[in-house]
Amino acid sequence: MLLGATYAGAQTARTGRLMREKLQHSQRILAALTTSDYTLLQRETQALTRVTQSPQWAELMTVELRPYTGAFLKALADLAAASDRRDYDAAGASFSALTTACFGCHKHVMSSRIARAP
Repeated sequence: MLLGATYAGAQTARTGRLMREKLQHSQRILAALTTSDYTLLQRETQALTRVTQSPQWAELMTVELRPYTGAFLKALADLAAASDRRDYDAAGASFSALTTACFGCHKHVMSSRIARAP
């Protein structure tokens, strides 16, 4: 979810923009959850889903990142379904799974950068 084909360099400007957009939607999802704003929750979940359907997102999908991406996409789908049902508990659990997937991917990329540093 973070980088393109290699881990060697720093995050690219394009990747950085995509990750900031993902972060903004995630922050709005958290705001929607904490205020029980299901309209905002649905809108931001749909927006985050569109991010994952972009060509820029597809560029980031390496073999090493696929397990993290799969967990992220499943959590996002579960969040969308919970939002549609207005199921507060399931939405909270799905958001937790979503952020756990992000954290795991970011940790993997960070560890890969450290291991590959000259």
